[in-house]
Amino acid sequence: MKASVIVVILCLIVQQTNCEKKCHQKCMCNPKVLTCKGFNQNDIEGDEFANSITTDLVRIHITDGDIPELPRNLVGSCADDSSYHLNALKKLDLQNNGIKTINGQTLHCMPNLEELNLANNQWDVSTAHTRTFSNIQNLKKLNLSDALHDEIDSKVKSTHLRLVFLESPFTKLEVLALDNNKLSVYDADTANTMCTFTSLKRLNLAHNTLPRLTFYHKRCMPHLECLDLSYNSLSTFESYSNLNGLLFSLDQIQKASNVSVNFFGNEFDCDCQLREFHDWLNRTEVHVLEKDKLTCHDGVLFEKSIMSVESAEFECFSLDISSSGDSSSNSSGYNTAVGVLVAMVVLLAIFLSVIAYILHVVSSYKRQPMAKKQLLSNYSSENNENARHGNPTLFTNYM
Repeated sequence: MKASVIVVILCLIVQQTNCEKKCHQKCMCNPKVLTCKGFNQNDIEGDEFANSITTDLVRIHITDGDIPELPRNLVGSCADDSSYHLNALKKLDLQNNGIKTINGQTLHCMPNLEELNLANNQWDVSTAHTRTFSNIQNLKKLNLSDALHDEIDSKVKSTHLRLVFLESPFTKLEVLALDNNKLSVYDADTANTMCTFTSLKRLNLAHNTLPRLTFYHKRCMPHLECLDLSYNSLSTFESYSNLNGLLFSLDQIQKASNVSVNFFGNEFDCDCQLREFHDWLNRTEVHVLEKDKLTCHDGVLFEKSIMSVESAEFECFSLDISSSGDSSSNSSGYNTAVGVLVAMVVLLAIFLSVIAYILHVVSSYKRQPMAKKQLLSNYSSENNENARHGNPTLFTNYM
């Protein structure tokens, strides 16, 4: 009996020793969770890390490193051995690693992954394989907060990200974070792409530079619960009569799902074009976060709370004070007048530049004969002086 107990203990010791040998020196390993910090490119591609991966893992955290490129088959290859799939893996955390490149097969062999965190990286999506996410069809949460390369043009960034999303089977995706990426485009193509995310509940677009959004309503995102548009470049909104406009779409989504939206931190132009937004804030059933803190950042209503201002106070400047036309015609007349004034200033500047050039040329021509005359006069005086002293003339040497 005692001998069998000793054997069991020895086996446990040997098993623990083998487990410790498998674990990378920069990692903490337990049967369900692998946590690694400070990895570099050699670490992520080395055998020591590969030996740390087991099929029982539920969560993998690889953070705070310097990994410019995620290799193919990040957690191992299952192409030749189907039993190697990490079927238990639910979460993969790769935040804050300086990742610039994600290879097309990086995320293979994890078919049941539900949460992927790529926040705080420098992913160059313009060179990304469009099927980057094609093998994680059960994904529910995707964090791309501050994940895209800063130096890529915003329109290029948005276009290529959309192409990647089009190839991604995200029918189960519930949470998508795209904040802090300097995105400036959310057009009809983007809206159509988002239509494929039929289970989406939370969309974070905060801290970008979006001036407007084309937004299709309940037929695309019937389960949307939270839309964060804080700290963007929204200054006004399209007419409520536009069925693809943001305000109308939010009201339609509200009928199917209780939706919240955050507009805080945008600099609104409080003229006649914002009147509809003011009226919408007062009547909508959509939960607008910090509604009373939305303020005007331009015009005579500067720094006033939008909710504290009466609808009639949202006016546009008109050059014709006696005009009784509607607000939209006043705004159009004002914009036209400003355009004409700018054009006149530009033309005047060009005209003055031409005049200045002509005067410069004329002045140059006038100076040339005077300079020559002065030169001849100097040489003549010198020759006369030489003649009086019996010296030969010097001027003939220059003729």
